[in-house]
Amino acid sequence: MLEYLYTHKGKYYSGQGLSYVEELKKRRLHPRTFPKKDLLCFFVQTPSEAEIQQMAKDFDVEEKYFHKFKTEARSVRYSFDPLIFGMTDYITEENGKIHIAHLLMVIKHNVLLMIVAEQSKYFKELFDTVIDKAKKRKLKSEAYILYEFLHQDTKENYDVLESIDDRLTDLEKNIISHTKEEKSMLQEIMSQKKYLIKMNKRLWTSSKIIFTIKKDLTALKLTREEQGLLDDIYDTLMHQIDLLETQKETVTDLLAIYTTTLNNKLAEISNNLNIVMKKMAALTIIIMVPTLIAGIYGTNFHFLPEITWKYGYLWLWGFMALAALSTYLYFHKRRWI
Repeated sequence: MLEYLYTHKGKYYSGQGLSYVEELKKRRLHPRTFPKKDLLCFFVQTPSEAEIQQMAKDFDVEEKYFHKFKTEARSVRYSFDPLIFGMTDYITEENGKIHIAHLLMVIKHNVLLMIVAEQSKYFKELFDTVIDKAKKRKLKSEAYILYEFLHQDTKENYDVLESIDDRLTDLEKNIISHTKEEKSMLQEIMSQKKYLIKMNKRLWTSSKIIFTIKKDLTALKLTREEQGLLDDIYDTLMHQIDLLETQKETVTDLLAIYTTTLNNKLAEISNNLNIVMKKMAALTIIIMVPTLIAGIYGTNFHFLPEITWKYGYLWLWGFMALAALSTYLYFHKRRWI
């Protein structure tokens, strides 16, 4: 879906679809030679082939860029003049999940194209907000529109970072309380670490693109005020990168907690095993003493002094019982059993 906004002779006009071609013709306007004092802004979600071909023709942009940005792993600059770059963006969905979106920006003097790879309620509302502000403040600079868009968009990153904080907090609780299996918790820790590294790289490449623009290293020429506005976007991205570094350290701490917890559990298992072995050894010795006595008197010698005793058999049982009890009390005192 294609939406557009443009100014002409102090008035704002907007519409949808490829009707902009005929509408601009009626006012004797063309995208390539748009008046410098006016502004032409496009917002496109999931552009059709017809829309891509028309925009490529009208704005002298190669069609490959309209397809390539959808598969980029991170933000990337394609061209300086016109300024063309793709951005990877993070959105928190209504169900709390974090979604990665791909955007393409094409910026010329007084012309701005913002293209989203998929239909998104978030970007539709964001574009409408930016357009409303542009009309109220009578903004006629592509740099101001870009700033308003990025300003609103980068604020969303804080919601994403807060969502990641909640995840890490829940993960820490699971590690301490052992509510999940060790293998699944370890996989989740490593997954969070990998995710934060990727997000860090994406925000860093986005900040480099903003730095390039605000330093007047592109064909887009900015006023001092516009440079200050983009400084604000750059500082916001750098602050978010710092927050990501903190979260990466938190993941490292979680891994240390997980390792310590696992070592404590293994130590507890080893200690329990030692207790069992002590008990088994003590019971073996307790049984061995009467067995030894019985073995001695079970030898096949003809002359054993105790054989002629009238109560020798009872004395033997008493002696074995006493020996076993004495051994038991000894080990019980040493807390083996």
